[in-house]
Amino acid sequence: MRAASLVLATLLATHASAQVCLRPDPPLGGFPVTIEPAVEVFLSDNYRTYGTLIVPQASPPACGWPLVVFVHPLGQTRAHEGVLQQLVATQGFAVWSFDVRGHGQALGVNTTHPNRGSTLWGPIEVLDLVEQIDFVLGNPDWTGLVDPTRIAITGSSQGGGQCWSAAARSGQTIQVAGRPPRVMPAIACVIANDLVADPGDDWVRDGVLFSTFFTNVIAGAYAANSVPMDATFVLNGRTAFLAQDPASLLAGFALEGRTTKLGLASSAVPVLYTQSYHDFVSDPLAGLEVLQTMASPHRALLGTGGHGTPANLAERSFRESLTLRWLNRFLWGMPNEVEFESPCVLAELPLTATERDDLTSAWSRAHLADPLQPPTTTRWFLQDDMQLSQVPPATPQVAGSIVQALDPLAVDFDPAGWLDLPAVRELPNVLLACPLDERVYSFTTVEQCRLEHSARLHLRLVPDRAEWMLAALLTVQPPEVGATEVMLSSRAIASKTSTAMVAEDREFVLPPVAARIPAGSIVRLRLRNLWLNEFPMVRQLMTVPLFHDFEVDVVHGDATTGSWIEVPLLPVRPRLVSTTAAMDLGTLPAFALQLRGGVGRAGFPYVLAVGMGGQLPASPYLGEWVPIEGDWLVGASLGSTQAPYFAGFLGFLDDDGVANAQVDFSSAAPLPGGLAGLCLTAAGWVWDDEFAPTGAPTNALDVLLR
Repeated sequence: MRAASLVLATLLATHASAQVCLRPDPPLGGFPVTIEPAVEVFLSDNYRTYGTLIVPQASPPACGWPLVVFVHPLGQTRAHEGVLQQLVATQGFAVWSFDVRGHGQALGVNTTHPNRGSTLWGPIEVLDLVEQIDFVLGNPDWTGLVDPTRIAITGSSQGGGQCWSAAARSGQTIQVAGRPPRVMPAIACVIANDLVADPGDDWVRDGVLFSTFFTNVIAGAYAANSVPMDATFVLNGRTAFLAQDPASLLAGFALEGRTTKLGLASSAVPVLYTQSYHDFVSDPLAGLEVLQTMASPHRALLGTGGHGTPANLAERSFRESLTLRWLNRFLWGMPNEVEFESPCVLAELPLTATERDDLTSAWSRAHLADPLQPPTTTRWFLQDDMQLSQVPPATPQVAGSIVQALDPLAVDFDPAGWLDLPAVRELPNVLLACPLDERVYSFTTVEQCRLEHSARLHLRLVPDRAEWMLAALLTVQPPEVGATEVMLSSRAIASKTSTAMVAEDREFVLPPVAARIPAGSIVRLRLRNLWLNEFPMVRQLMTVPLFHDFEVDVVHGDATTGSWIEVPLLPVRPRLVSTTAAMDLGTLPAFALQLRGGVGRAGFPYVLAVGMGGQLPASPYLGEWVPIEGDWLVGASLGSTQAPYFAGFLGFLDDDGVANAQVDFSSAAPLPGGLAGLCLTAAGWVWDDEFAPTGAPTNALDVLLR
């Protein structure tokens, strides 16, 4: 192990010598860091704010340290993600974070400033970001410390929005009335967390429905939490909402220069996008759709940890490791292949509360080329007996109606009441004024299966008026007694231009999700008049209801005249999981692997291997591709029982289709710091039976060395 690591370190040094700027090898445990905690910054409109600079305690390379700018979420401060900021700096980066306009330390020193309010990552904040970067690059005290040609932006929520904006506007001139124009520096890469790319896709869903997050903002919810809002931004939002005119709001966004889609489609900036499935601010669908228009390197990681969603420490650690790999690749030029791996990684949502609510549990992951286009689907027809059937229903069928009937005594249930009377927005009161009406269709799974793409709906609808909405929820209830129904995915569709009593066909996809579904589970499609998210989310409205009565008939019929849902239920694939996402080079602590083959593979033989060559090129075996590059370590570890390095690398799955293994290289510690940023990659194979010439590979599992 020690000799092989020295060979790899030599290869790294050879690669580094070919670069214009050499990456100093971090010492074991990373560089110690120096922190300048409160640096005063004056923006061009004389707005005063503060930033923090974290740099390695080492002589910078000749070109300076690459710069990573952290942008905090709405309602937070520059101290947000402080541990992650320091971790990034220890790996050879200069880290700058700052209090965004209307936040943190800046609040107390700008009480009378006319532009003290937030416009929610609009052009004003984009120009602020440019000026923050210019301040760091132009500070004479930091000359030679930072490389002006290698800049990355990362952040969550509000910070994620800034990342998308930076990728769309890299190298472009940013203009705001009353302030001098500035050019956005060339951005080397961005890591956008917990927010979709374009605000219009989030704040006005399906081009028609106002999101509850947006209306809460303009109603003053964040101002009440000490984040002042820009008066013009609030006025424009109120005006459009009171008129129930989302088109004018979207037109205003375009005129303001707030939209990002065109800029992203032509951007060369690599984008890593992470998002939770059930985020109450924005689901990942719109972000994925924008990402797929981009020609630059891009990847998506979907699963946990967004606004109001289940958290998981192992998934968070994996996201941080992927963040470091992305920064190493596009700021230091490390050839770690991160941009060539699966374009989308989906965490597999556990259906049992015990596993889902355990912060330390290891979630399985699916690695997909395109989460919106499953390789195969099964079409289930909606029937008037409320069943979902793979066989088109026999005629005649009776259409099912979804009716919204407002309480005539709810006199404040209107746009003005929604904004000005907080009680009107409280969910129990909403459901009294605007009762939930739904139709629930279902089928039962015959065997264990997996869902890991988008479901697609085709609905033939007959509305009774021009303006209507429908929400679709895909849920699953496991077969165990007392099991809770779990929402997998949801979306709403709406119209303001339908012709009353005339049938129309609407096709749309639900956001993708991954889950392993037991045999005997009940899969449900819930069609509703309200977009109301359910467990495991806190029950809450995603979009504001329409403030009038309507009725929509869902037509049941055959493949040409009816409605159906295409659900991508696929055979279970073996999954390799671990709670370890990163490993210290100084100690190389042992880490556990678990192989989850599925109950249908109980007793089947399996083999595991670990290597340092990465996932690509994958290794062919029995007509499949195992996502691990063959190298000396793969050869040494494949099916090995050599103690203490490998345990459980060859054997049979237990009665639950599970096997446990361990990697222990601690006796080889320490390894050279030059290996920091590389990964150990594990993968495996499960045969279909003993001596069977067929089987299936696992996913790749990476453990970052640092």
